[in-house]
Amino acid sequence: MPLTTQYTQELTPQVAITLTDGPTYEGAWSSGTAYQAGDVVTYNDTAYIARQGSTGQTPGNTAYWQQMAPTPSAGGAGATGPAGPTGSTGSTGPTGPDGISLLNGGSDPLVGTGDIGDFFINTASSQIFGPKVGSPSPSWGTGTNLIGPGGSTGPTGPLGPTGSTGPTGNTGNTGGIGPTGPTGPTGDPGGPPGPDGPTGPTGGTGPDGPIGPAGTGNGLLDGGLPTSTYGGVSPVDAGGP
Repeated sequence: MPLTTQYTQELTPQVAITLTDGPTYEGAWSSGTAYQAGDVVTYNDTAYIARQGSTGQTPGNTAYWQQMAPTPSAGGAGATGPAGPTGSTGSTGPTGPDGISLLNGGSDPLVGTGDIGDFFINTASSQIFGPKVGSPSPSWGTGTNLIGPGGSTGPTGPLGPTGSTGPTGNTGNTGGIGPTGPTGPTGDPGGPPGPDGPTGPTGGTGPDGPIGPAGTGNGLLDGGLPTSTYGGVSPVDAGGP
C-alpha cells in the first residue's frame, strides 16, 4: 500500500499528506526546529507525525500533529541481573583514637590507675568513678552510687485463690476416756417393769443361830427301844432318859 494512501486513512480528520521519500524521522521534538508535513518526532515516549509545517507547536496539538500509536505503558520490572564480581579490598583507613576502658576493683581507684577518660567501678561499694581527668592534675573525682535507695513497701496484693484440698492425713492416736457425764433424768415410773436380772452368786454362811430348848426324847426314832433296828441300822443312843 503506498505511504500516501496509508496515512490519509489514519489521520483524523483526513488530511492528504504527500510524501516524496516516505516519513522523515526527526528524533525527539524540539521547539526550535521547523517541521514539515510528514516529519515524525517522539514526545513523552510517543511517536507523532506532522500534519502540516510548524515551529514550536507541541505534539498533542491535533491541528499540527497526529499521534501515530497509543502511548505505551511502562513494562514490568526486568529480572535481576547476575551479581557483579567482588571488588578489590580498599586501603586501610587511618588509626582511630584510643578507646576508653571500664576498670574495676574492690576499693576506690588510685591516681596512677588507668588512663585519662577511663571509668572505674568499686565492686565492694557499688560506686563508679570517672571519667578520669588529667587537668589540673590526674583525678578520678567522686564516686557515684550505682544502686539507688530502696523504695517504700508497696501495697499488699489481693488475696489469691484458695488452693486445692490436700491429701487426708494419717489417723491420730485414740484419746483417753473422758469423764463420766451427768446422770440422765429418771424414766417414767409408770412404765412396764424390766425383765428379771440374772441370779446373783450364793452368799457366805451366816452366823450360828441361838441354841434351842432341851429336847424330851432319848434320840430314838418314834420311841423305839435301843435294841430296835431300822432297816439294818442301829440307832444311836443320845443318852437321853
